[in-house]
Amino acid sequence: MKKIIILGGGLSGLAAADLLLEKGYEVKILEAANFLGGLASSVLVDNDLIPRFNHHIVRTNTTTLFYLKKYKLLGKNTWKRINLAIALKKRIYNINKPWKYLNFPYLNLIEKIRFGLFGLYISYLFNPNSLSNTLDAEAWLKKQVGRAVTQKMYYQLYGRNKFNIPLSQISAKQLANRMKEREFNNKFTYPKYGIQGMIDGLEHDIKKKKGLILLETRITSLDLKKKKITYKKKNKTITESFDICINTIPVPELLKFTTGLPEEYAEKMQKLRYTPVVGLLFATEKFLDKENYWINFINERFHVLYQHSLLVDKYKHKISWLIRYGGSEEDLHKSDEELKRFYLNILKEYFPKIDLVWCLVFREKYAEPIYDKTYIEYAPNYKTPLSYFYNAGIQVTFPKIRNMDVALESGIKVAEIIQQDSLQ
Repeated sequence: MKKIIILGGGLSGLAAADLLLEKGYEVKILEAANFLGGLASSVLVDNDLIPRFNHHIVRTNTTTLFYLKKYKLLGKNTWKRINLAIALKKRIYNINKPWKYLNFPYLNLIEKIRFGLFGLYISYLFNPNSLSNTLDAEAWLKKQVGRAVTQKMYYQLYGRNKFNIPLSQISAKQLANRMKEREFNNKFTYPKYGIQGMIDGLEHDIKKKKGLILLETRITSLDLKKKKITYKKKNKTITESFDICINTIPVPELLKFTTGLPEEYAEKMQKLRYTPVVGLLFATEKFLDKENYWINFINERFHVLYQHSLLVDKYKHKISWLIRYGGSEEDLHKSDEELKRFYLNILKEYFPKIDLVWCLVFREKYAEPIYDKTYIEYAPNYKTPLSYFYNAGIQVTFPKIRNMDVALESGIKVAEIIQQDSLQ
């Protein structure tokens, strides 16, 4: 029986472990945190399990829906067309209802037409994979919608807010794949019984199949030449051998303790950069805005507000997330109280009557790889130069967007690849 070590207990690691155990492998997951699920995990507040960071489900998330159904989490869920808005200069403007979009003052009439038609074209007619891997988003967008729309909309919402880098450095293919998701007019849902049950269900199945999961485990060394890993668990240092290792953790963390990677391969992996995320999870007595679920902010410190309770109004209070991605490096090490003050003071300028009940702060240093126009040249693949070392997780799924569905698919795929390789 081959022994597999999986680094990381996020969705990709859990999905991979579950399938590999079915195939007869011995599997152990090592997770640094005291919980599983990574960004998809939840926190218990007022006896309600609420995701730490923003999550929703769209019709195309078939893998996520499979697991939600498997663990009987959907209940009598309802599918809703969400309202999308732009927050600008202390006002909120809905932009996915045509009659309201026409009154959006940020764009002139020609710019509105170009922006709207281009979005529809990409969503329904365009194949993003026809774009070159190395084409940058700025060159592509300027050709499609002109300089003004590129700067006013795409730079603000994707260059600045998402990655905090110029559009000239961002992959056009990845942006086009994101637009293809049609989030502006898709139907959204959130499972009645939450998403934590999916993580708990996978954990239960893994343990039932005799898989091992170690939380609060710090890896101190991974020697790939000797196929040995050393980690600390409850002040006890353990060294053990493995036959196969799967990495799902962020590459910069992997490289801190790993030896034995081919030099050229390691140099490529060192080029991988990530954008962090800082977010407030908070509750109010009433909705801030009864109409718009998803509000993008232009030229503010934070970038987006999701009013979670507009999708599933089942909690004691109205739940929202306030999120900052690009540039959030400056906020990672600020205190919770500083961040609450910075973010909430701005939010109150848009919603003066906010009636805050409670507020929590969450941070993640490696929220998403920065998909620049050369990403494909150095990004890790599922397979590596070492036949027994594999990668999974969102760092290998370019040009797909980061979401739960892609993470789960990645875990399934790496398990299938390992099984195929074992038959050769």
